[in-house]
Amino acid sequence: MSESAKPQSLKRAYVGVDIGGTNTVIGIFDGSRQLLGKKSVPTLLPHLPGVTDHPETFFDLLQQEIVQLARESDCTDGLALCGMGVPGRVDPIRGRAEAASNMGWIGVPFAEQMSSRLGIPVRIDNDVRIYALGEVHAGAGQGYGNVLCLTVGTGIAAAIIVDGRIVRGGDHFAGEIGHDPVAGENALCACGARGCVESIVSATGISRMAVEAIAAHGSGTSLSQLGRKPTAYDVCCAANEGDEASKEIFRYAGEVLASKLLTAVCLLNPDAVIIGGGVAEAGELLLGPVREKIHSRYIHTKKPAVLKAALGDSAGLIGAVAYASQYA
Repeated sequence: MSESAKPQSLKRAYVGVDIGGTNTVIGIFDGSRQLLGKKSVPTLLPHLPGVTDHPETFFDLLQQEIVQLARESDCTDGLALCGMGVPGRVDPIRGRAEAASNMGWIGVPFAEQMSSRLGIPVRIDNDVRIYALGEVHAGAGQGYGNVLCLTVGTGIAAAIIVDGRIVRGGDHFAGEIGHDPVAGENALCACGARGCVESIVSATGISRMAVEAIAAHGSGTSLSQLGRKPTAYDVCCAANEGDEASKEIFRYAGEVLASKLLTAVCLLNPDAVIIGGGVAEAGELLLGPVREKIHSRYIHTKKPAVLKAALGDSAGLIGAVAYASQYA
């Protein structure tokens, strides 16, 4: 093959980062936004309950892993830009993680620190908002300009997209639906309050309700045969196998979530409600009750689509690059 006929490998890397409580996922994209490489690294945290505003070790690790993955992805022309989804309350204007208390991060100048290490512009926003942007750009939200997007995992969080743009609220705190109280509920939430939506509609809440179901039904539920505390995955499997107590747990979680979403649907008139996260892998066990309640109570003829997120952990990466590119 002649030198001129060789494939051109020279390209710049567009970096997307999705920071989680246990692991951080890094994605490298080319200029046409094709994913070239992806890897997961540990999220290095301070020893809780201590807090820090400069998690230097994590900054350094992240910089090293991004540069290495860019090289492995054949991006020999350097880095172009980087977007990051960061958990907790984020100030995207100042580029700061203001309060990710479960991470031990308070007032962390993420964008400044990572931009200085990488030598490129770095933009950050809340991880669920970035996730929602990814689903709108390339996942279940394609074709919808107005979207409510939720992730349901260990906790629950939401993001709002109106006319294709993220809604953040006056203090960058819009979407914290997880800590809205549920009438008649008293379970302790991780935030310290009782009866929050998150204490029910989450992997933690589903596990708790499974323990209560075993106490109430004994051998009448297959969950009692596990010999340990059931996980949300256990409850999902049991429900799919016909266990009535497990199906009821998901039905109740779905109805609680729908009741809270219904107010937002009436206020915002979204085209779609997209639900992702680990618990959403239960599919119609969770989405079915949500869709049924919203559609039955929403008075307008055009009902919002209620959809499972499509991109998995790639949503945060795609959304991060799309977000950073808005400012390029």
